[in-house]
Amino acid sequence: MLTKKILPTLLWTAIAGSLVLTGCSQTQAPTTLAKQVQQAQLIPLESFFDEQDISKLSASRDGKWLAFFKEYQGASNIYLMPAGGELSEAFAITTSKDPINSFRWSTEANEIFYLRDTAGNENTQVYRLTLDTTQAKPVPSVTALTHNSGVVYNILKQPKENPNTLVLMSNQDNPQQRDIYRLELDSGKITNIFANTYGFSQVEVNKQGRPMLGTSSNPDNTSDLYANIDGKWTSLIKTQFGESINILSFDETSKQAYISADIDGRDKQELLRLNMTSGKLTTVHKDPNNESDVYEVIFNDKGEPLAVSYYGGRLRTYPLNSTFAQRWQQINDQFKQDVEITITDRNEKTGLWQLHVASDVDMGSDYRYTVETGEVSLLLKQEPIIKPELLSKRQSISYQARDGVTIQAYLTLPKGQTGDLPTIILPHGGPWARDYWTLSSGYFNPIAQLLANRGYAVLQPNFRASTGFGKRFLNLGNKNWGTGSMQNDLTDGAHYLIEQGIADKQRLGIMGASYGGYAALAGATFTPDLYQAVISYVGPSSLITLLESFPPHFRPYLGQFYSAVGDPEIESDRVDMLARSPINFVDNIKAPLMLVQGANDPRVTQLESDNIARVMNKQQLPVEYILAKDEGHGFRKRDNKLAYILAMEQFFAKHLGGRVDNRVTPSLATHLDTLKVDVSRL
Repeated sequence: MLTKKILPTLLWTAIAGSLVLTGCSQTQAPTTLAKQVQQAQLIPLESFFDEQDISKLSASRDGKWLAFFKEYQGASNIYLMPAGGELSEAFAITTSKDPINSFRWSTEANEIFYLRDTAGNENTQVYRLTLDTTQAKPVPSVTALTHNSGVVYNILKQPKENPNTLVLMSNQDNPQQRDIYRLELDSGKITNIFANTYGFSQVEVNKQGRPMLGTSSNPDNTSDLYANIDGKWTSLIKTQFGESINILSFDETSKQAYISADIDGRDKQELLRLNMTSGKLTTVHKDPNNESDVYEVIFNDKGEPLAVSYYGGRLRTYPLNSTFAQRWQQINDQFKQDVEITITDRNEKTGLWQLHVASDVDMGSDYRYTVETGEVSLLLKQEPIIKPELLSKRQSISYQARDGVTIQAYLTLPKGQTGDLPTIILPHGGPWARDYWTLSSGYFNPIAQLLANRGYAVLQPNFRASTGFGKRFLNLGNKNWGTGSMQNDLTDGAHYLIEQGIADKQRLGIMGASYGGYAALAGATFTPDLYQAVISYVGPSSLITLLESFPPHFRPYLGQFYSAVGDPEIESDRVDMLARSPINFVDNIKAPLMLVQGANDPRVTQLESDNIARVMNKQQLPVEYILAKDEGHGFRKRDNKLAYILAMEQFFAKHLGGRVDNRVTPSLATHLDTLKVDVSRL
């Protein structure tokens, strides 16, 4: 099975997915209760990030083994268990102190390929994990397949007709260029098979492992779709400014490809069929509600689309043939709760589908659907440490920005509390990303639940420049960072909650990571009377140093950044970027500020937090600084993550009056102390 979820191709991400549901449920105003009820019991902080939680469950090709992520001594590692067994039979097959980034099963054998970096530096290396299944308990053996910790390696594919190789993308030979390589699994030899002078951000290879299609990210914020036709790379499509193309599937024999794109006058991305010989495009499907871009497409083994989904406030899925529609209905008939159903694997040979079923208050469980019988059976159930009924419902709402643009957002309220609440505005990172409904779909969704448990209303807006709502909505964010409409969307969301009687205007806070961290700093500097507490988590304080400090291999893909933020080498842009950089307006800050930073962050370097902490301390403004020396762009190790969340809880309680749980593990409090920076010594 081939499943293509449409994600931003840019290399700017913020910490954080999941997929596929029937039906759309979007409310236009928050639900209110007639009266306040007694506050919910305090839930321990650690429970929101249970170390027993599992994710990314994946079955081996023969269906006999299940692998998944779970923490091992505080870091995300790979666990293994027999299919049909009990969770108690699972055991760690990696024991890395640095979290594993991702893994995939081999298409041929009971072995796994995985990626891991060092201390968050994002220079991922490729590893091969072989399982000796002749033993009752399989014995893992790990081999490093790449050995250059100064560059990035990513796996593109294990070619179907050349399975003893992997196709990699890396800047191994040129720091500023991500070329395509063939890695021979037996010998470990790495060969450069394509010099990526076109600046492809996405590459598709054929069954033999040869690059055949690619999309370029051009400096002028356009894209080209290239095809390798008879050994010659030819541009088939060139987009206009701010348009995008995603390659979903292609068939080399028929010279036919499927893409999603918002080209030729389209605002929302549609599912399109491309004749690679003539260049002719045919629309296969578009959102009947005209609400969102294509979110995901499920293909069969022949590369034909079976279903397409869209995500506005909630996920909607549309079958494209009667057979899939019948099976999809059988699956949905099994679940009467309000859930989102994810098809994580379809094995056409065995007729077994793997499903993940989750909601806004449940991280989810995994199921197996058998095509032959139509039966849906439990594959692996996670018993949540927090009962779902103790968590708050997550509402999809919408509000009008000051210029009339509609903003979709998620609102989480304390159980039984509806008015005059301390409130946190929680903008997502990216900014070319978005928030979703399920509890497991974003790093900050469990944090939103924790804050709601502590008595806060939490608003997560999909502000302008968020992906998934069409190219016009995305490009409305261009040159609107900090002082323009992107920030206004957050400000207007806060005012909307005040007008609805939900938020107490004297107890407003803002917190975000990556772009959301920048937005938090912009809130502190450009709307200083609005917020009473601000947390910037790996957020840039200067747009100039942000762009100037990106790693070399980011630079071919910065066309969208130049359009959205500016090019510091152009004087007029540089002046505008200075005017949108919070570091230059520290004098405006009135609210206490907390900074959270990873020392090895290659995207938002430590300089960004150091600089603003230094200036605030010099001006005797209240600032706290949390720094983890073994983290990058966001905290991934359990002790660091929990320490930051403890600091967040105490910070907001001090300045906004929310509840705080004093049952703190001594070791956690001690670890937090080791992360605190004495800003007077910067």
